[in-house]
Amino acid sequence: MEKTPLVIASVLKPIDDTRMLEKFGLSLAETNKYEINIIGFESKNTPAYDNIHFFPLKRFERLSLKRILAPIQIYRIILKVKPKVLIVNTHELLIVSIIYKILFGTRLYYDIRENYAKNISNTQVFPFLLRPFLSAWVRTKEWLSRPFVKGYLLAERVYARQLPFIHRKYGIIENKYAPQNNEHTAYRQTDPHHLNLVFTGTLSSENGLFEAIELSKRLHQIDPSIRLRIVGYCALKKELKALKEAIQGHDFIELNGGDHLVPHREIIEAIQKADFGFVLKKSNKDTNSEKLLTRLFEYTANHLPILLTNNPHWIDYCSQFNAALVVDEKTDLLHVLDRMKHESFYDQGDSSISLWSEEGKRLVSFIS
Repeated sequence: MEKTPLVIASVLKPIDDTRMLEKFGLSLAETNKYEINIIGFESKNTPAYDNIHFFPLKRFERLSLKRILAPIQIYRIILKVKPKVLIVNTHELLIVSIIYKILFGTRLYYDIRENYAKNISNTQVFPFLLRPFLSAWVRTKEWLSRPFVKGYLLAERVYARQLPFIHRKYGIIENKYAPQNNEHTAYRQTDPHHLNLVFTGTLSSENGLFEAIELSKRLHQIDPSIRLRIVGYCALKKELKALKEAIQGHDFIELNGGDHLVPHREIIEAIQKADFGFVLKKSNKDTNSEKLLTRLFEYTANHLPILLTNNPHWIDYCSQFNAALVVDEKTDLLHVLDRMKHESFYDQGDSSISLWSEEGKRLVSFIS
């Protein structure tokens, strides 16, 4: 049986991005209906698959001419592959995708991983004066592309309410944890001589990175057995500099990544060797307050207890497994430390709901 050519494309994600490869790519490849092609920037750690083809782009800065020209480069690859199904996960590829659809025909899907327009307005990635114009441009593209998009794949349920342009053409495909063949869920291999904390994912102030570092320092002053491992990539140079300054001279803090991407298997290994993980992301004017972060799924699926910010939505999710302790700057750390050492976690509920398997079935059904 001839397979349908399918492309999953991104401007800012690596070709081995977890959602593009381990979730979308592998789930769709398992159907044996599609020839999977993934476009993203190059990665040195990409495993080989018989039924998945990779088209790596050269790395570029987030604010650069190469980023502006990247959609043209991706369009050339799409012309070569000639996909019958095209999944893009950034607004930057909407225009070239529509051009391809008009000229050659394809089923176009928009994988919405962020509320992109709102994020531009509320984050510090772009210069302040540019933000309203960039945000308006992104939202204009999303509205104008609506007649050409077959369906929207929403990584968060809240987007169904936040994004009116999706109308009724959407499916919710949450970013739950997809264990690979060499990964075992709820597997714990902690160090009995230390109390190991971990911070994983995007390293930024908006994700609560510096609050996690400060809290770890305060806990270490009380109990020298405290260790902190930071694992992830920091996209902003000024924040990377601030991160290195914040951990300098503190031997109990280890950084894996920072200026480079970390393979997902190393992130999972860090989670499984930790005693507690931080989820301290700031609400950012309610942009993120209702989002169920990927870290929440990864931590709960792997039975990692969480030091959690006071967010009612995240508290509700964690409370069904008894997975978290809520902390803030006013928290009595002696009391928290005592609970960290003596309280039992994950003694109720079924944390397998944090796994990808059901999302994969929904994805295949939606694309079919």
